[in-house]
Amino acid sequence: MQKFFDWLEEKLMPLANFFGSQRHLLAMRDGIVSAIPLTIIGSIFLILACPPVSPDNLTGIGILDNLLLGWYHWANANSAYLLAPFNATMGIMSLFICFAAAYSLAKSYDKKAINYSLSSVAIYILVCSPVTDGAILTSAFESKGILLSIIVALLSVEIMKFVENRGWTIHMPKGVPPVVANSFAALFPFGLAMIVLYGVSLICQLTTGQLIPDLFFSMFENVKASVDNLFMVSTLTAFENLLFGFGVHPTTVVGPILDPLELINATANAELYAQGLAPTHIYTGPFWSFYTALGGGATLALAFLLLRSKSKQMKEVGRIAIIPSLFNINEPLIFGLPIFLNPIMIIPFMIVPTVNTILGWLLTASGIIKMAVINAPWTAPAPIGAMISTLDWKAAVFVLALIVVDAFIYYPFVKMYEKTKLQEEVEEAQIEEEVNV
Repeated sequence: MQKFFDWLEEKLMPLANFFGSQRHLLAMRDGIVSAIPLTIIGSIFLILACPPVSPDNLTGIGILDNLLLGWYHWANANSAYLLAPFNATMGIMSLFICFAAAYSLAKSYDKKAINYSLSSVAIYILVCSPVTDGAILTSAFESKGILLSIIVALLSVEIMKFVENRGWTIHMPKGVPPVVANSFAALFPFGLAMIVLYGVSLICQLTTGQLIPDLFFSMFENVKASVDNLFMVSTLTAFENLLFGFGVHPTTVVGPILDPLELINATANAELYAQGLAPTHIYTGPFWSFYTALGGGATLALAFLLLRSKSKQMKEVGRIAIIPSLFNINEPLIFGLPIFLNPIMIIPFMIVPTVNTILGWLLTASGIIKMAVINAPWTAPAPIGAMISTLDWKAAVFVLALIVVDAFIYYPFVKMYEKTKLQEEVEEAQIEEEVNV
């Protein structure tokens, strides 16, 4: 077993190091992560504007029904005002992600990040949603445009960097304020990037009669379908935790694949819910946070088990880790137990999130639990976060059931590891006793 894990470490670490340091993947990650606060704010106003109640599905409790009906009628009367913050955040999410991804990549090249990011957003608007009859179509700014906005941002930065590195810029005389000088220095790089990418857009329109987003969305749906399914999500989840067991954070390798999918689906569900339509996507950010990665990497049940361990060290780790685990932070367990490079604990660490994913997917697909429409903060305690995200109390019950299931899976491995730790503690006590004598 140890030889197998040594072989895995030898083969996986170079791959993980590449993904963890690849600037374009890091820029993609930064773009996605930067948008999370916007999704949370947008979700709050979405809840206010679209209460999970109507005159047709009341509880039968007089006081509660009066409060819910009051909320329902108030939301209907003010929906335009309540949805405005939602439309200004989640409704144009791609623009913000374009800005953030371009900023991150430009900063990694030690360029004027603000100039590059503003230019990238302008190019994205021009290429993907040119002004027509005095209006801009916002379809490319919604959730489905997230990946395209990242691609445009990265291409824009690369073109502008190419121009600037060759000195094709306007150099202002000394004494000109740096802000003014930087603005003029960005003219040629921005202009050339705009000409190149807008030229590609015009060629696309002339040859196909469609804008780039139209073609991209049709192609992306096929690619997305190949990943957005139970088999692929489960497989990538197991691989993700395998890497984490070797100290490679999930955001560095699998994150660039799953993170955009989670945000795209979560935002799409929110948009459908805001329109009074049923959500269509099972796999979302909340699904991953509160089902798949319950407790952070699906370790909440493990933290509870450690509290009852006979090993002093394991019990102490459990005491330290239980509070962070309740808020989906598992680093104390990864490096404190440790799960890191631990052949015994890596096995359930891969199995548990996969089981959670399968169970959550099946119950959601069957309609027993509602799909997530609210992007609750991933640090929310899982039962609460799941209930808020789905607006379904059954989601909280399911999370509690998952903890029990996860505990059964972890238990035999915890006992095996406990046996080795108890032996170590006995030997350490004997050595200490001999030294004292």
